[in-house]
Amino acid sequence: MDKENKELKAVHERDLDNLLSKISKKEDFYAGKIKCKFCNEIINKENLYSLYSESGSINFICAKPQCIAEFMEHTANRKKKDIQ
Repeated sequence: MDKENKELKAVHERDLDNLLSKISKKEDFYAGKIKCKFCNEIINKENLYSLYSESGSINFICAKPQCIAEFMEHTANRKKKDIQ
């Protein structure tokens, strides 16, 4: 079985504000204007699971199990398309 090397980029909770500032989303985040890509729930510090870049935009994912599952499936499908 081949092992794939993957780079994981993570941000510690205490560095979240810096990241949000860098991507120009800090004001929208704290104003409740950022929503989960999959369920449209407003994202906050308590329910933020992940964020990722796709087609030039930043998507946010909440911590609901069904949204995490959709995110995993979505990224797996993207990788399959990239390989083809």
